[in-house]
Amino acid sequence: MVKRKNRLSAAAKQNILIAVILIVIAAVIIGECVSVLNIRLQTQVAEATTVYDTIETRALVIRDEKAVEGINGITIPAVADGEKVNAGGEIAMFFPSAENAERYANFCQLEEKHKYYTDMANTAVGSVTDIEVLESSILSDVNAYIRAAGRKDLSKANSCALDANDNFTRRELLVGETVDFSAVISDIENQISAADVSSCKPTGYVKADKAGYYSAYTDGCESIFDYSKVKDMNTETFSEYLKTAVEAKGTVKNGGKIISSFVWYLACVVNADEVDGLRDGYNTQVVIKSTDTVLKCTVVKGADVALSADQTLLVLSCNEMDKDILSMRLEDIEVRVKSYNGIKVDSRAVHDKDGEKGVYALVSNIAKWRRADILYTGDGYVILSYDDPDIKNGIKLYDKIIIRGRDVYDGKVFA
Repeated sequence: MVKRKNRLSAAAKQNILIAVILIVIAAVIIGECVSVLNIRLQTQVAEATTVYDTIETRALVIRDEKAVEGINGITIPAVADGEKVNAGGEIAMFFPSAENAERYANFCQLEEKHKYYTDMANTAVGSVTDIEVLESSILSDVNAYIRAAGRKDLSKANSCALDANDNFTRRELLVGETVDFSAVISDIENQISAADVSSCKPTGYVKADKAGYYSAYTDGCESIFDYSKVKDMNTETFSEYLKTAVEAKGTVKNGGKIISSFVWYLACVVNADEVDGLRDGYNTQVVIKSTDTVLKCTVVKGADVALSADQTLLVLSCNEMDKDILSMRLEDIEVRVKSYNGIKVDSRAVHDKDGEKGVYALVSNIAKWRRADILYTGDGYVILSYDDPDIKNGIKLYDKIIIRGRDVYDGKVFA
């Protein structure tokens, strides 16, 4: 009897285990069915956006520039990076020793700080518009700091952090907050009084040969690339220039350099089929990837390609200038070939109805058909036309487009 009881107990355990497994499987199936039958309604507000067909490549920067030569001894810049100088203008200062140069530089920094904090202390309460401008500047500074930190550009990140801090302080002043600068100003004035500037003044100056923009950054390529023949440059010459630029060592030279022309060039070799949509003489936008700066450029040559060509030397000109542009030589860029302006939605939102493409919009809890043309197809999304007078019942800005929903059709009411 005992052995028979043990055999029955084992069989019962096996049956219980099978039953549990069947219950779990049934629960999963029921859960999936409920999930399918109860898809939560998901919508998206129709907002305009722009995407681009782009060419991503590395470009060489060519300018009308000349390094300041004949520098012997200790010098420090007399003008800031990016500052415009006149012919014969002072661009650097001579000193008899490194110690004198450092003491004089520290004295100049103290004077700049004194002026800065004095100006801040005298700042009057501004208007709402001023505050909005400052808040926009703060956001821009923070974004620039994040980008600089991401690419480990500590100098740029530090500069952005200081700019953001300054704008935060200015905002406090503009909204009526009390910020006391008297202690800081008094301390700086004491340091200026204690400095023996007469014993460390410059003994001479380096002057600019011609008018232009000053940059302390040099890389040895200033006199190698022929600015006057950029428009006639071929791929062989470009390859030689590119190799030279890759091997160049950027330095902050005592004399720096002068950029004489406001117009400069970006040159790059790209596949011939990539320039379809560009034309020589057309304007386009170029994004400098390291800073996300968007430049307005003109296609100089390379967009009108022979049918048999596999590659083309694309040359673009630009007349924007700042201290960052002055130090560029090799840059990863994005050339915007063609733009598409429309409504960006998840590809799942697009449906076929009576042979037409479109989406459903939720209007007062009722699904309404919105016909649209697909302008661009991306990874998991599309760009749709909107507010087109030629499209009856087209998408309107701020429509609530249905991205997900069960059994959606024109006229369906959602409780």
